[in-house]
Amino acid sequence: FFFRLVRFMKSIVSTLILISFVMGVYCGCSGSSMNSQMPSPFYRVLCYDAQNMMSGHDVIILQNLIIRSPFVNSTLPMSGEYDSATSQAVAAFQQGNNIQDIASGEFGPNTANELLNLHSCDGYRDAGLPASYYGSQYLYKFHFQVFRNRSYETIGTLYDANNLLIQTFRIRTHGWDNATANPPWPYWSNTVGLNMFTSNGNTPTGLAEADLNSPEPDSAAYGPFPVNRMINGIEGNAKFLLDYSNPVRTGILLHTGEWRLNSDWNLSMDMPNSEGCIHSHMEEIEQVWKHLLNLGVEVHTNPGGQIPYPYPAQGLFSVEQVGCQ
Repeated sequence: FFFRLVRFMKSIVSTLILISFVMGVYCGCSGSSMNSQMPSPFYRVLCYDAQNMMSGHDVIILQNLIIRSPFVNSTLPMSGEYDSATSQAVAAFQQGNNIQDIASGEFGPNTANELLNLHSCDGYRDAGLPASYYGSQYLYKFHFQVFRNRSYETIGTLYDANNLLIQTFRIRTHGWDNATANPPWPYWSNTVGLNMFTSNGNTPTGLAEADLNSPEPDSAAYGPFPVNRMINGIEGNAKFLLDYSNPVRTGILLHTGEWRLNSDWNLSMDMPNSEGCIHSHMEEIEQVWKHLLNLGVEVHTNPGGQIPYPYPAQGLFSVEQVGCQ
C-alpha cells in the first residue's frame, strides 16, 4: 500500500507540473483576463516568462517610455522582449510610484495608465538648427508646434536647408478619438485625440526624416498633390515610433483632402481629423509642393507603406509639443 501511495503521489505531482507548464505557455500572464482593460496602445497584460518571452511593438513602447522614470535604470536594453530586466524595471516603476497592480513586475492596466500619464512627453525641443546641420542631403525642414489637445490647430513653417523661412501654413495633427471606432470620413471632434503611440492616433512628436512622394491614389482623402512622408525617426518619440526597419507607426503624411467636395466643410471651419497625418488646406499643400520643387527636391514615386523606406530622405520633420519640455 505504501509503495502504491508513493507512485500515486508522484503521478499527481507530475500532472501538476505539466498543468503548470501548459498554463504558463498557453494562458499567459496571471492577469491576462484583464487584457480588455489595458489602455491603447497596450492590448494585453505583459509579464516575464523565460520559456515563452513576450515581444512586440507594445513592449518596445513600454521600454522606451519607462526609462524616462527616475525610478528606472536608464540603461535598460531596448530589446523588444519582456525579459527579466524589463520586469524588474516595471517593478521599480510600480514601487516608486506606489502603484497597486496585478503583481509586482507584471505590466497591467494600472501600471500602463500611469506610465502613459507620466511619461508620454518626450521632452523634444526644436534646436533651431538648419536642415543642413544634420546632413547635406536635407534640403528643407518643417517645424510644427502642437498642443496636448490636438483639436487646437497651429501654424507650421517650412524652411530651406539654411533655415530661410519659405512658407507658413495652418496645420491639424489630430488623429482618431479612440482605437476601436472607425469613424465616418471626413469627421471632426474637439477631443484631446488618441495618443501618438497608437495606430491612427495623433501625429508623433520628435525629429524625423521627410521625403516628397507622388500623390496618394485616393485624392478625396489625401488631395491631388504630392505628399510629404514622415520616415526614420531621429529624436524624441519619433525615434522609436518610426524606426527604419521596425516602425511602430507608418503612413504619417503631410497632405490635404477634397473635403469641400465630400462634405459641407468650408474654409471657415477647423480641418477634419486624420489617421495620424498632418492636415493642411489644399492651397497650402500645393504651395509646399511648388516651393520644394524650387529647392531641388525630387518627387519620388509613392511607395505606400513599403518597409524599409526605399528612397533617401530629402528633408526633416520637427514636431514639438508645447509644455512637454
